[in-house]
Amino acid sequence: MQERKGSVNVVLKWLFNIFLGAFIGVGAILPGLSGGVMCVIFGVYQPLMETLAHPFTGAKKHWKLLLPIVVGIAVGFVCFGSVLDILLEKNTHLMQAIFVGLIIGTIPALWKEAGTEKRTKSSWITLAVSFVVMFFVFAVLGSKGDDATDISKLVGEFISIGSINIEPNFFWFIVCGVICGISIIVPGMSFSAPLMCLGLFEDMTGNLKELMHLNGSVIISFLLPLAIGGLATVLLLAKPVNWLFGKYNSVAYHFVLGTVFASTVLLLPINCFNDSVRNGIICIVGLLGGILAGYLLDIVQSKVKVE
Repeated sequence: MQERKGSVNVVLKWLFNIFLGAFIGVGAILPGLSGGVMCVIFGVYQPLMETLAHPFTGAKKHWKLLLPIVVGIAVGFVCFGSVLDILLEKNTHLMQAIFVGLIIGTIPALWKEAGTEKRTKSSWITLAVSFVVMFFVFAVLGSKGDDATDISKLVGEFISIGSINIEPNFFWFIVCGVICGISIIVPGMSFSAPLMCLGLFEDMTGNLKELMHLNGSVIISFLLPLAIGGLATVLLLAKPVNWLFGKYNSVAYHFVLGTVFASTVLLLPINCFNDSVRNGIICIVGLLGGILAGYLLDIVQSKVKVE
């Protein structure tokens, strides 16, 4: 009887950890919410980092905890990504407004973090240069796609880069993986906003929806390049980025701020009233709701310090 009770407890514990992992997966794909901080809140950040640093010893020590967590992360990421794909198909402008609101709601905390050390002349120059450069890079590259943002289309009417065209193929999904990897190792970076600016976010969520439908073809065409880009970025850039933020903290954070500002401006749905006045009002409400949600989420995140 006692043995049977122990088995039930193990199953319940695994189901609970899968549930926690699903929340982390949602945090990883939603702008304004940090999957890393949620790992800390749920007590899995340290064993996860230990396993990434020392795969064999870490996996042997923590596999019972991390296996259901990783399964949950995958489930949450895929399922919520599929939901986002449906919502984006129904009203792209509204989802962009909510995304912008979520990011704006977390900017005050990122600004405060960037000012922990004295803001130098180099910090302000880095902020300005990174904003201008990333704004035009995202705008010009993303202007040719079917999912280009309103401002990207506007910029694309004046600036052309010729033959470069972003398409949902193996190479650009590697780029998606690179951006995802950067968002893991760079504090304050969200991969959702840059992907939306480049017109690749809906392609990613569309493939996640195909995974929900058990379409195995996307494993090679989508998951493989995504994993290649993400893993290569984490392995190659984790230590240099940590060194950069340790030695030039203010400059590094202001580069992140410039990038965040650029992607946020590009996501503004300036043509939302073109569909109808009602849709425009709904987008404004979504923007304000996103700002409030982002602010509240940031209050929760600010109570946890990720080392």
